[in-house]
Amino acid sequence: MTDFKNTDPRLLTLGHRERQHLDGMMKRGASRRDVMGWLMAAGATTFASGTLFDGLAHAAAHTPKVGGKLIMAGDQHGPNDTLDPALFTSAVDYFRGRMFYGSLTRLTDSLGYEPELAEEVLSNDDATEWTFKIRRGVEFHDGKTLTADDVIYTMMRHMGEDSVSKAASLVAMVEKWEKVNDYEVKATLSSPNADLPIALGTFHFKILQDGTTDFATAVGTGPYRVKEFKPGVRAVGTRFENYWTEGGYLDELEHYGIGDSTARLNAFLAGDIDAMVNLPPKAINQVEGTDGKEIWALESGAYINIAPRQDMQPSGNMHLQRAMQYLQDRQRLVKGVFKGQASIGNDHPIAPAYFDHSPDIPQRELDPEKAKYHFEQSGIGSAAIPVVAAEVAPGAVEQCLFMQREGRKIGMNFDVKKVTTDGYWGAVWLKEPICVASWNMRPTANIMMTLAFKGSADWNETRWSSEKFDSMLTEVRGVTDAAKRKEMYHELQMMIHEDNGMAIPAFRNYVDAAASHVKGRTMVPLNNFGGAEAPLTLWRDDA
Repeated sequence: MTDFKNTDPRLLTLGHRERQHLDGMMKRGASRRDVMGWLMAAGATTFASGTLFDGLAHAAAHTPKVGGKLIMAGDQHGPNDTLDPALFTSAVDYFRGRMFYGSLTRLTDSLGYEPELAEEVLSNDDATEWTFKIRRGVEFHDGKTLTADDVIYTMMRHMGEDSVSKAASLVAMVEKWEKVNDYEVKATLSSPNADLPIALGTFHFKILQDGTTDFATAVGTGPYRVKEFKPGVRAVGTRFENYWTEGGYLDELEHYGIGDSTARLNAFLAGDIDAMVNLPPKAINQVEGTDGKEIWALESGAYINIAPRQDMQPSGNMHLQRAMQYLQDRQRLVKGVFKGQASIGNDHPIAPAYFDHSPDIPQRELDPEKAKYHFEQSGIGSAAIPVVAAEVAPGAVEQCLFMQREGRKIGMNFDVKKVTTDGYWGAVWLKEPICVASWNMRPTANIMMTLAFKGSADWNETRWSSEKFDSMLTEVRGVTDAAKRKEMYHELQMMIHEDNGMAIPAFRNYVDAAASHVKGRTMVPLNNFGGAEAPLTLWRDDA
């Protein structure tokens, strides 16, 4: 049994000498990419960080002050807003989840994990059995003490054919969860997965109290307890005085959505809100030049995309899909729309920000001649091609308008219908034949592809399915040979690039804005507001 309390799954295969070498690299200040490259060469398989809550010290560079209130504005909300972690869909859900709940593990700036409600994480030698020792003395908001029963209940909600969990595919390899004793649980896997503790630190695996079925409120172990929750309106939390560790410094934390980016910016500049997500790129200079206002930006592998469903028409037409990909004006998006706060996409989801990114896939460019060829082969002619778009992220609408403009030049008739962001994820996404989406980065390439591209995944937007892809996606989790792993991840990304049909023209940075008095900002590159980890560490300093 390997102890992961102060180590990482990638260290499964390292001996004493290799551990000494790694320690020396870290002390010398080696870059994350250098460290991860060495880990792969040494035969390791995942990356995480070290001791509990190292990130808190980073987030709070000065001693946090207790008290005050902050108002944080997201960009999407609607009647499907929920306090059920298994059903979380949008960034506002993820932020609320961090306000009110805790997880077995938490994710770090370096896209690793640290123990949270599990004080120790243990694995057998081939990562097919994981043991989580539950932290003692943790209270739920109603005074009940956290035990293994709560963890087992939570995890069982993500298992089985009848599970409603949006992230069930991330733990599909778990055959069973067992209670060892009141403060220890064990997961037995059907195949190796060194990424399991990282997956359990993502948004959907917040720990519930045993037997919870009513999500009108949230009774969690998080730094704030629910004062008010109205779906599509707002959530307000008050500090939980018995929170088990550092964090949760504010008297009150409010979070709600303002769908229109101009209205959101105006509210921020006027001081009506303390922070906002998705600052319009054209407003970056304005915010930077305003006293008391700052940019809160993170490089990431988040992306915008246009998703044509393969099980519907006309979106299922392979030649239409390829024409759409060749009509993407990627350079204009990155330079003109994002003002450089983005990088060019290549119709697959794994950006250079991921360790397992393949740089060897030929870049697909704007090419009207190739687009025209595929358009003619599609047989669609002058018929209108409906595309539904909402400003779910900067560039989401523009990518469609650019495609529409280029399409007109070759006779394609894209009918771009712009709708509001309010309720978009429940009413439009996964329902319309062609619509836009915005994806947050995930901590590993495997988690990203499992969540969005595995054939059985709930969030498989195009309904593309490949037995070879699904099999390889599972197999690569247990591969420790660096060369073989690289080859397999290249092939997985290549299959999406060639066969999925989705257009992914750009990877975007998270560019939020915050008032200067907003302290304790986190930098986890998986979502807005520092990976939605900020509720734990935020504090207010009006000095």
